[in-house]
Amino acid sequence: MENQEQQKQPVKLNNIWLGVLAGALMPVVFFVLYYLFRFGYMPFSAFIHRLVETNTIIHVLSLAVFPNLGLFMLFVRGNRLRSGRGVLLATILYAVVAFFVKLS
Repeated sequence: MENQEQQKQPVKLNNIWLGVLAGALMPVVFFVLYYLFRFGYMPFSAFIHRLVETNTIIHVLSLAVFPNLGLFMLFVRGNRLRSGRGVLLATILYAVVAFFVKLS
């Protein structure tokens, strides 16, 4: 009986769309934090222009997606596998976008 209750407990946050939303927002948060801590002295538009000009925007976006690994592991260890799948889906979508931006 106790074992069944433990398996039912994490259903509350076990949703693929929650995982997609969290996996899509986490890189945005880390991208903004990177800007604030590293280039906070310049306007955001100048920061974006500099990244495009130096052709490093893909590198920064790739680093911003890295924290999704921790989010994915948090969901998997908490037995919220559907949310983990959503984070994985969002990460794959970021990779596809980065691939096409890199080709252009």
